[in-house]
Amino acid sequence: MGQRISYFKNNNAKRLKDLIFENFTSFRQWSFDTKIIDNDKLKDYLNESADFKKDFDMLDKKMIDELTSEFIGYYCDVTDQEGKILEFFGPAMSKWRYSRSEEMVKTTQDEEFISLWNFLMKGRSLKDNHDFDSFTNDFAIGFLTESEYKLLKEKIETHFGNIETMRKNYWTDKEKKDLENAIANGSYSLTGHNPKSSGLEYVLTAINELNDYNKELITGIE
Repeated sequence: MGQRISYFKNNNAKRLKDLIFENFTSFRQWSFDTKIIDNDKLKDYLNESADFKKDFDMLDKKMIDELTSEFIGYYCDVTDQEGKILEFFGPAMSKWRYSRSEEMVKTTQDEEFISLWNFLMKGRSLKDNHDFDSFTNDFAIGFLTESEYKLLKEKIETHFGNIETMRKNYWTDKEKKDLENAIANGSYSLTGHNPKSSGLEYVLTAINELNDYNKELITGIE
């Protein structure tokens, strides 16, 4: 698996926490059948407990974060090809393509903006809504609520403009020309093409695809 950031949404107006509660029995049985989970602490918990919702408030943060990671990164990826639980959508790009945009976000010194950005780029725990911290941290999960991702869009556009404006203001002439040439040649793939606003544009692209049924924007961070 490459080091990238992927986007997920649920189209049934449900939160990630509720999706895990609803599908926990199937997820637990799947873990027994496949034996794909190799974290001993998580395996012990799954062997001992059949009610994640009941246990949630008492469970350690690392346990909840590890379970969240396994649920999205393995269970949904393998068993939910039609996207009935979580739909994979939007740009799935390498993490390095977000680095220059992250510097742009930091320069705003807008703490709320920076916090929302970090929740998507670095992860967020269902346990306490703070930093994601599982046993392994091999695959972190981030998310924003509907009100938060709408606020993030507002912050991006207030500080830097919409996608069209960012391409006008932050792309170099060469970057603009390279894209024009790629499109003319029937290709949108540009090796090494990474204008400084690219990461911000990817986030806006994902947010712009959401609707009233999407109560959260979820990221998988490899």
